Amino acid sequence: MATLLIGYDVESQDSEITRAFLKKAKEIHCAFKVPCTMFLVGKTLERNVNDCQDLVKDRLFNFEQHTYSHILLKTVAMETQGKVKVIKGGSLSQIEEEIKKANELLKKYLNVECIGLRGPWGYYRGLSDRPDILEVLYNLGIRFTSTYARNEKDFQPVDFRVHPFWYNPQDFDEILEIPVQGWQDVCLRDKYGWTNLDAYLKHVKENLDYIFDHNLVWGYVQHDWSSIRNDSDMNMTRQIIEYAFKKGIKIISYREYYEEVKSTKISN
Repeated sequence: MATLLIGYDVESQDSEITRAFLKKAKEIHCAFKVPCTMFLVGKTLERNVNDCQDLVKDRLFNFEQHTYSHILLKTVAMETQGKVKVIKGGSLSQIEEEIKKANELLKKYLNVECIGLRGPWGYYRGLSDRPDILEVLYNLGIRFTSTYARNEKDFQPVDFRVHPFWYNPQDFDEILEIPVQGWQDVCLRDKYGWTNLDAYLKHVKENLDYIFDHNLVWGYVQHDWSSIRNDSDMNMTRQIIEYAFKKGIKIISYREYYEEVKSTKISN
């Protein structure tokens, strides 16, 4: 069955933006009664504790982490228009500190035992080439990652033929990778122009048609700041959810999907 996993990267350091986003996201998801995952940057949580606590009361909202300060797990060498931009990843000790601190904040403020992580910026092949990072994550309780979010040029889009997978060859067969296929919202909106909401919406609907026709799982991403940019009421997000809902596409959180796949794996 076609499945849509809606994951929001909640990372803005402007509390006004984050709070406006959380308010609208709650309104929309509660109206449709469809779940989502909030991948929280630790610093963002610290600035918006009460608003996050308000959402965590509702089981529609699954909270996981996006590191403490948005540090990259891997170096990205992004090739666009014939130019390469390099953004360096953190050291193992930095990564360990970031993941641990974000986990502690989720537990302290939201009483959440974090098992999921979205990797800032995303990376080609996820963490397939970094068993050392996987070991750090595993030891800190992370059991699913969403880090495969770039193509071979460390850019966009990621082919929809990239499916969720376990990190078996790296000897971490309890960690599931849930890729972000297609375009990340910020890159796609850059491509079409931030005021051209119709073009963005048309593109997303075409992706939804594609996953419906091919029974795929789509790890879809939006950000807190981008979700309300030029769309303060998040009408575009509302239309995306409504379109998927009416097509009969299954919408669940990343954690729910992980639990389903894990259960199937155990039973087999």
